[in-house]
Amino acid sequence: MRYITTNVPPTDLHGVADISWHARAACNGVDPSTADELYFHTPNDDYAIAEAKEICSWCPVRRECFNYALDNEVKEGIWGGLTEAERLTWHDQVENRLDYSRVKAAIEGRDIQLSRLERRTLTRYASAQGWSPTRLAHTLQIGVDWARDLLRVEARAIENRDNHNLASDPNPVETARQAALDGREPPLSGQAHDGDGPERDRSIPRKDRRGKVVARKVRPVARHVQTQALINNLRKAV
Repeated sequence: MRYITTNVPPTDLHGVADISWHARAACNGVDPSTADELYFHTPNDDYAIAEAKEICSWCPVRRECFNYALDNEVKEGIWGGLTEAERLTWHDQVENRLDYSRVKAAIEGRDIQLSRLERRTLTRYASAQGWSPTRLAHTLQIGVDWARDLLRVEARAIENRDNHNLASDPNPVETARQAALDGREPPLSGQAHDGDGPERDRSIPRKDRRGKVVARKVRPVARHVQTQALINNLRKAV
């Protein structure tokens, strides 16, 4: 069963097992021996690197090529127009990658190999939208019991956040509504908010009359504001 979550066009990201993009690659049709010399060159072969990057610069599936190397831990050669050394940091930090377009593709049913942060984002979205454990388990390709535990953790986190919001702001809905009427974006959770009207430069410490630095107050916003911001990010990730 397909679940339609938004009214925006589906993402063009491909699943892990989908290699149909190979046919549209700029290097498709290159003689195998030539491709090996260019894309799996010897160390410090500047000529081969320059030639390979020139081809990659106008390749229509450069992003798919790059994601393929990351998802499959292919660290040798040139992929997505980047050398092994240039992709090293990406490989090391792949579990901290957060690409909303990839999360959205997974929501739409694509077989996307999500990072740790992307899986957490999808789980939080699923909890806010009232997904069942079965649906989350199917999307993340995990067991139903595990999916149920993940949803419980996120539901507990949302409940704790709501309790903190009510304690810090007795009327969070009115706060968000007034911000919208004033043409301002509501502050995100954890963002400094000192209530002095227009937003100030947060890099400049606030001082009192004696010149002492005053700690800023942190006012989390209502759950519905944070949830809507997440949904908006997912809608824009196409």
